[in-house]
Amino acid sequence: MSKMTWITQEEIVDKFHWSAELNLAEEMNEEGYFYDLSKWQFGNGRMKLIHDMLLEMSNFFESIDKNPGVTIYEVKDVFGFLRVDLFSTHQNIYSIKEHYEKLSEVTCSECGDSGTLRLMKDRSMVLCESCHYDRLF
Repeated sequence: MSKMTWITQEEIVDKFHWSAELNLAEEMNEEGYFYDLSKWQFGNGRMKLIHDMLLEMSNFFESIDKNPGVTIYEVKDVFGFLRVDLFSTHQNIYSIKEHYEKLSEVTCSECGDSGTLRLMKDRSMVLCESCHYDRLF
């Protein structure tokens, strides 16, 4: 993949305001909170996948002339793969989410090229040959 423009979490949420994660810690009292959200710590390849997933969801809602009906609870990395916890009454949204989660299994999280799961010393990541080499040295 050619060099991408860096995509930030703030830019994504500004473009898709409905995609801001629901912070249950703010919604519940101190004794009963579920979790605190942390800032996304993804490479640009992963951020591009998240952007494209939300764009496809947004386009779906435009196609049915509805406001986006999605609540996102968390966007995270689980054993090197993208996982998105959300709720929607539209089954198409789950299909889109699952498609991008599957793409994350073969897309370099750093640059967006084709990649494979690599066991790094501190975590698992999907990386292409070049990004894997860069992390080794």
